[in-house]
Amino acid sequence: MALSKVFTARYYSRNTGFFLLVFYFFFGIVPGNQLLSYHYALIMGFLTSTGMLLITLLIWLLYNLKCMAYVQKTLSARENTFLYATLGILEGPRKWRTLYWLHFTLYAPVLVYSIAAILIAVKIHAYLPAIIILVFNIIMTIMPMRSYDHKIKHPGTTPFFSDWVQWLNRRFRKPLWMFYIYELLNGNVKALALTKFAGALVLLMACSFIGDQPDKRVVLVGLLLNLLAHGVLIFNHRRFDDLYLSMLPQLPVPLWKRYMQTGTTYLLIMLPEFILLLFKTGPADLLLYITFGLSILMLLRSLLYFPQLDQDKYFRWVFLVIVAGLFLSLAYYYWYAVVLFQLTAFVIFYFRYYRYEAPLQEVQ
Repeated sequence: MALSKVFTARYYSRNTGFFLLVFYFFFGIVPGNQLLSYHYALIMGFLTSTGMLLITLLIWLLYNLKCMAYVQKTLSARENTFLYATLGILEGPRKWRTLYWLHFTLYAPVLVYSIAAILIAVKIHAYLPAIIILVFNIIMTIMPMRSYDHKIKHPGTTPFFSDWVQWLNRRFRKPLWMFYIYELLNGNVKALALTKFAGALVLLMACSFIGDQPDKRVVLVGLLLNLLAHGVLIFNHRRFDDLYLSMLPQLPVPLWKRYMQTGTTYLLIMLPEFILLLFKTGPADLLLYITFGLSILMLLRSLLYFPQLDQDKYFRWVFLVIVAGLFLSLAYYYWYAVVLFQLTAFVIFYFRYYRYEAPLQEVQ
């Protein structure tokens, strides 16, 4: 009971916003009389498509890593040092049962959905996806046990993931344009995960409306909503540069190269979405989706080189850019939109990059 209050109860209370968002996308946007058919169609989608199944397993893996990180962080907290005396005295099967139940209570939302998926898979005789989902979740619930046991026996050590990151940092020299990606993966992983989860659901819903002949307009509408969700990450990019890379303009790097490096950063950030579109729509129009998405993100980033553009004004511009992209897409002016947004982004970048000065409250 005490462990449940320390781990399980606090986990769900601290992640209330995350679970409310998940609940909204799974239940809030669908009328009550269509909930069963909606989830049945969603489960059938990843049971009958290898690409969607892989994406689903990846999302579940990310959630499992989130649970593991929470337990490790809780064990490392100074106010929870008593846990080492409580868990350290456990031995044999009782220890493994306790650790397993601890992780099981955190990973339970995925297990509930997985059980429903397995039952449907058996009903439609999709035995291979059922076995894959079963084995995957067994691994996901057993895998953390060893890391938790190691942390309890060696309180002063860092988790395996942190050790791996430190090992990678010693052997791989990150270019400056990758610093923000590294920050997202380490210091702001919750915002990144929420954005990717919401964006993937939007794209999957958009792709579910297309038939054998994909309508580019439908896909672009889903992509625009996905880019809207990424607007927060773009705004935080300026804040990160202001705080940690304010001396970057002093480096002898050509302006065109700086622009290309920024675009490469956003290409890597959007890579999961573009891989999803490749699986769902094929390679024929992938170049359009990539250039369309990057042109809008580059325009949003270039607008932030106007220092008087605070968060409220920025999101007004985000809304205007998304609406402009929506109208141009519905009018079949896809490539005109790409050229327009990209040229506007580069012109603003060209004239504003070296003139930009970070607000004092950002650099202090």
